[in-house]
Amino acid sequence: MTMTYAQLVAAVTDYTQNTFDTTTINVMIQQAEQRIYNTVQIANLRKNVTGVLSTGNKYLACPNDFLSTYSLAVYPFNSTTATGTSGLKTIVVASTTGIAVGQQVTGTNIGTNALVRAISGTTISLTVANSGTVSTTVTFQGDYLYLLNKDVNFIREAYPLSAVVAEPQHYAIFGPQSANVNELSFILGPTPNANYYAELHYYYYPESIVTALTTWLGDNFDSALLYGTLSEAGTYMKSAPEDGMYKLYQERYVAAIALLKNLGDGKQRADAYRDGQIRIAVQ
Repeated sequence: MTMTYAQLVAAVTDYTQNTFDTTTINVMIQQAEQRIYNTVQIANLRKNVTGVLSTGNKYLACPNDFLSTYSLAVYPFNSTTATGTSGLKTIVVASTTGIAVGQQVTGTNIGTNALVRAISGTTISLTVANSGTVSTTVTFQGDYLYLLNKDVNFIREAYPLSAVVAEPQHYAIFGPQSANVNELSFILGPTPNANYYAELHYYYYPESIVTALTTWLGDNFDSALLYGTLSEAGTYMKSAPEDGMYKLYQERYVAAIALLKNLGDGKQRADAYRDGQIRIAVQ
């Protein structure tokens, strides 16, 4: 069953036989969403962004809606001007800094899925022929490296000198770097020795149904959202714990969360090929 914001408000009004002002009902809904999102980490709470690490800068800003990390990976990239002849498997670059055998090469008229086969001076041999005349900026991208999460004190002790640069191996949540205490950042160790792209998978709160009007939670697990909001409504109306309806809302909420955890913390993290299908013993 799909439940929109309007349908949720109407259902809460009908179940409780109370009419709440807009501000109050919105707070109850958002409190319920927050409780659900911190109880079950469904895949829909994940987000992916790409940033840039500069040579010599060991700090990386967190996204504004960042809550916690799923993973942080870096991969080297370098851009330089290049020339090449159509049909040949070589290009001549302005600089080979940061370029290594095995890196992927992209750019106008560079062959699809071209890799660096060899480097001789400023001549780069490729695994795929140029699809046309090359006279543009090309980009060289290296392999992904997933960083290990550590504490700030580990980073400081293991990599005390910012001037000592190498490929990053570890990261930690550093905290605000500016007067805005809401802006977090990462600290990396060691300090990057080249330009890297950083790919961050992280946990965030999706837009509330209060403003979005429709959400994944309302479309797919409206029972958790409804009974979570009804539980908040019971608290607002100062219902006693032994009150029959309030107790029923709590029980239904717990049951709905159990089903949602079965999805978010179970099925979405497994498949039948690797984990097998769930079987019930037959008597």
